[in-house]
Amino acid sequence: MKKILVTGGSGFIGTNFVNLISSKNYKILNIDKISEVSTPERFKIIKYPKKYFFIKNDLKNYKKILDTLKKFKPDLIINFAAESHVDRSINDPLNFIKNNIDLSINLFFAYSHYLKIKKIKFFQISTDEVYGSLIKGYSKETDPYDPSSPYSASKGSVDLIASSFNRTYKTNIKIINLSNNYGPYQYPEKFIPTLILHYLKNKPAPIYGKGKNIREWIHVKDSCEAILKTIMSKRNFKKINIGSSLRVSNIEIANLIFKIMKSKGLTDLSKKKFLTTVRDRPGHDERYALNTSLFKKIINYKMQKSLKVGLEDTINWYLNNENWLKSTHKTYNYKRLGLID
Repeated sequence: MKKILVTGGSGFIGTNFVNLISSKNYKILNIDKISEVSTPERFKIIKYPKKYFFIKNDLKNYKKILDTLKKFKPDLIINFAAESHVDRSINDPLNFIKNNIDLSINLFFAYSHYLKIKKIKFFQISTDEVYGSLIKGYSKETDPYDPSSPYSASKGSVDLIASSFNRTYKTNIKIINLSNNYGPYQYPEKFIPTLILHYLKNKPAPIYGKGKNIREWIHVKDSCEAILKTIMSKRNFKKINIGSSLRVSNIEIANLIFKIMKSKGLTDLSKKKFLTTVRDRPGHDERYALNTSLFKKIINYKMQKSLKVGLEDTINWYLNNENWLKSTHKTYNYKRLGLID
């Protein structure tokens, strides 16, 4: 039975990934510090609880991480742990960048020591945002980084540090760059949950600027299936992009969600008053688009959810998980983040 160590397995993507692999024949250890945006353990769907273990740890001490590795003896490590909201990084860049970089280095350093005991792979989850904004074309794995926000700069820095560890310490850290995820367990301050929850309350949803910014959207369940296929593959790569090729503007997403919810009688808003434009995000990237030819070539997985189906599933999830939503209300006040005076 394979043992998988997941760090950051209580965040948005991490929670969905833990739910997925817990339904399979793996022994899982999830290490997470549990922040205000984390999903509490009681909301996870663990099919085989006896194979799942959780440790609350902030990854600040590499020796403790190494001790955990020696005790658990994982066959692979996958790191989702990161502060991940651009607006939050604009509000507090010093703390944001320090946390993302320092904690990752501790994890990498512990892994480098553990490799002397057991040769295993390490997968670092990154983002398409490290490549920066594109007017046209697609970001390839070999493209230079051009981050625009403290968040994407911190993720890009961690990717570069991972590459440096591979050279200096002979580690085997592989980087997975994901496009924008959406779906169950996403904290309410993110774009798609914000739309859904405003429409449910019959309040016009805020949209930055003119809403023309384009993102490549992938449902988190497709993302997690793709990640699992990738980390279990025997194909060799240093870096790989995982995306959906579904590139849609924010205003189109807002329109589609409103149309779905209106057709189901979930909002009383009118077609003329379901959005309100707000001051744009500083440094707002115009467009992300990934070249995923390497992924399509070496990984046998096709995305299952169309955007419409994925959004319908997401809307239904928020409707059916009121208790999870109530738990987030203790830490989220719906105030705008990421503005510079």
